[in-house]
Amino acid sequence: MLYSTEYVFDGAKASPYAETDPTRPINVYGESKLAGEQAIQRSACRFLILRTCWVYGPRGNNFMLTMLRLARERPELRVVDDQVGAPTSSLAIARATAQLLRLGAGGLYHLSAAGEVSWCGFARAILARAGIATPVTAIRTEDYPTAARRPRNSLLDCSRLRADFDVALAPWEDQLSEVTLGAP
Repeated sequence: MLYSTEYVFDGAKASPYAETDPTRPINVYGESKLAGEQAIQRSACRFLILRTCWVYGPRGNNFMLTMLRLARERPELRVVDDQVGAPTSSLAIARATAQLLRLGAGGLYHLSAAGEVSWCGFARAILARAGIATPVTAIRTEDYPTAARRPRNSLLDCSRLRADFDVALAPWEDQLSEVTLGAP
């Protein structure tokens, strides 16, 4: 069992990525995840690889908890608005993984929330659900320099998982409501 990432793709495609799309990582993280996928696929073992994206949850280090913390510390947040994805709750991933393992699933599949949003839109939704009024200003990727390049499109096509196992995750908004209700 391996969790992988949308970072195995370059993010240049205009629509969600399918499992059969060519991989083209644009950073070391994506390259290392792709190398792990390939090593497992070359082995003789039975495997399940789930690519997911924008994972967050009620614990650990993740975007949701960072936005909640920063909103309490700063008068304004500036968040990238030209990268899109489907924020996916660790709780939803865990439930789907357990279901897939019970079903004996094997192979490479995409597993992410339904819908799409930008990082800025996600930040605004997080703060709204938490009742925090800190303003969130939309910025471009170029205005938020980071050491690693990030895909502009992080959307994953999960239709193969739905067709093969009737497993599909709820919309990202529903998942956020579930996680923020239990967040500290």
